[in-house]
Amino acid sequence: MIRISQLPLIQNPGQFYSTELILLVDVLLVGDAPRQMREYIKNVHGGFIYDKKTYIPITLTGTPESLLANAGKPIVFKFDRGFENHYHFNGDLNELIWHKKLYNISGLIDQPSVQFEREEDFITGRYLAGYREYVEVDSEDKMLSIPVQSPAIGLKAMKGLRPVRKD
Repeated sequence: MIRISQLPLIQNPGQFYSTELILLVDVLLVGDAPRQMREYIKNVHGGFIYDKKTYIPITLTGTPESLLANAGKPIVFKFDRGFENHYHFNGDLNELIWHKKLYNISGLIDQPSVQFEREEDFITGRYLAGYREYVEVDSEDKMLSIPVQSPAIGLKAMKGLRPVRKD
């Protein structure tokens, strides 16, 4: 059994592209299912309840190329009894790195199957309780950019002012 919390975290795009095998970890809200189905998912598929909503941890493995190739395509999770839910990855690598969802599992390539230990507290703390909305950082540094030149006095008409007469 492998603990996700002990896997090496990918912290920049360079590490992402140099990794052979990647693990994407996230949670999927299954709150739109009927109550009986939510209980079934919780008991059979490892779901859990947080803030009165049912979630299931998801783990996706693949190469960096395959993850980016599937960007924008919904990944369908089919549960028993005809219920299915979709996970969407928008293709923003910086957002995944910022939310700490990518792990390097290149050392596990030779293993035929990988089993992850149930770490409900870790998953809840990182992906639900500690969740913050991603704000894209402006890559241009404002301190080093050239300021916009304001027009010199007399070149642009000032609006709303009347000339003062000198008598």
